Amino acid sequence: MRGRLALFAVVLVVLTAGCGGLVGDDGDDDEEGGDRELAPGLAESGVTDSNLLVNEHRSQLEDRPFRTELERTVVDDGTTIGAEHVSQAVAAGGAPARERTVLEDDTGTVEYDQWIQPETPLVRHNESGSVAYGVGGHQSVGPSPPIPLDDAYDAVDSVAVEEDSSERYVLEGTTEDLGSYESVAFTLVLAEEGYLEAYALEGILPDDEESVLATDRTTVEEEFFLEPTETGPEEPAWLEEAREEIAAEHDD
Repeated sequence: MRGRLALFAVVLVVLTAGCGGLVGDDGDDDEEGGDRELAPGLAESGVTDSNLLVNEHRSQLEDRPFRTELERTVVDDGTTIGAEHVSQAVAAGGAPARERTVLEDDTGTVEYDQWIQPETPLVRHNESGSVAYGVGGHQSVGPSPPIPLDDAYDAVDSVAVEEDSSERYVLEGTTEDLGSYESVAFTLVLAEEGYLEAYALEGILPDDEESVLATDRTTVEEEFFLEPTETGPEEPAWLEEAREEIAAEHDD
């Protein structure tokens, strides 16, 4: 389980941060061997203040546009039984935002495409080519990831620091419970500014009749990426059609 997460961390750091090494490798540690302060709430010895780290994540992103990608795969006895892909493009302040969710299992594919805004959030539902529109339930999107960050930070076992022009922090841990999952092993990657840039986890999804993915006790593999952007989302092409269809339903 931990091998795949370690590979995720190594690949992400290599792709996004060049060829810098990790603190502690080949004498790259502090000359005095001290525990220097890194991002607020984080030191080389581990997480010193999980609340401070969570607040830093929010404060770094609350007034910036950003995009996210989430990949979730559910495996039962070695067989993939379901997958979920969620992508978000979010304007500064959380609205407008566009969120697209694709669910796949042995019965087919369902897509939810949401245009999230304070006045009238709209959703396009496409199931096997049958399209319907409706009013969504979210008026804005926040920068919090799908997992509870404070619980993840509290469960961190180790911290590695890449030293180059794009310094990043790689945190690993295990915990019995994290959000909806049990028996979780995870890797978190923090940007130099202190916000969560990515994570990967493996865990158990307990039996839950309300879940669209769970069937008994299944294994979940989840990867999440976040990136600040220069601009917010573009309006989807279906938006005007959705407004007209919903207005016509209200007139009937």
